[in-house]
Amino acid sequence: MEKGQIFWAKDHENHQHPIVFLKAEDEEKFLACILSTKDTNGNKPMSPDHFFDTKKDGSNYSIKFKTSHLIPSRVFIKEFAWLKSLNPDGMLTKSGIDFIDDNLNDAVPEFLSISIKADSELK
Repeated sequence: MEKGQIFWAKDHENHQHPIVFLKAEDEEKFLACILSTKDTNGNKPMSPDHFFDTKKDGSNYSIKFKTSHLIPSRVFIKEFAWLKSLNPDGMLTKSGIDFIDDNLNDAVPEFLSISIKADSELK
């Protein structure tokens, strides 16, 4: 995985915000920040040039710019099992990655013990 890749949660019903991969912590966990469509609580507005629309193979990403905002005050430690797929659903451009780096401030990574429903429970 690489910095700037964007993913959906396996349990999208309870975790509706896409997350941006920042870096791996170990073989099971990684650091991520959250994107939102809401302009509240100090969220930082992003721009269309922060997102790629298409993958290298020409197909479209499902996560693109949509009045996107960075939640700058929180960085999470997530488990890879939390992800819907290891294939990214979106990707930030270099300017998008720079924007996140410039705006995450000194957010201290936090691990939230939130259970993710198993695939069998999601069907």
